[in-house]
Formats: sequence, C-alpha cells, structure tokens
Amino acid sequence: MIKTMFFDYPGNERNSGIEDATIVATHLMLAAYNAGIDSCWINFFDPQEMKKALDLPENEEVVMMLDLGYGNQKEPLPNHHLKKELAETVKYL
Repeated sequence: MIKTMFFDYPGNERNSGIEDATIVATHLMLAAYNAGIDSCWINFFDPQEMKKALDLPENEEVVMMLDLGYGNQKEPLPNHHLKKELAETVKYL
C-alpha cells in the first residue's frame, strides 16, 4: 500500500495534495523541456470520467493531465491569435 504524504492545513478541511501535484507537474514540464520534449498542461476534462477510465481507487483523484511529445511546429499555428466569442465558450446555468 502506498502512503500519501501531504500537509493537512489547520482545521483539517483540506490538504496540500493539489498544490503538491502542481509542483510535481511543473518539475516534470521543466525536466521535459530540458530534454527537448514539449509538454502541455491539460485541465479541461471530466475528473470523474478520467478516474473511471484509469480505474483509480476511491481515495485518488485526477488533478491534471500532462501530455509529452515532440511538437512539429516551431511557430504558433496561424489561427493562434484568434479568439472565440464568449457565447461559444461559456454556458450560464
């Protein structure tokens, strides 16, 4: 069994798990860059669907995903500067 190591904030309402995962991901991105590998932080996904797809135990959650690879673009794509209308990206409930 793997014991998780994190800091419990006063009051025990939350812990440092998300911050710790963020620090690890940042170091992975920096190490990848140092090795000449591109990376992209992904946080636009359904955490419950990803948890199910990865068959994670109940006490674990997906905070972010990180893709690694070699990009084929040395410059931003031609449409990189274009911006969608707010109504295309936001849904008010």
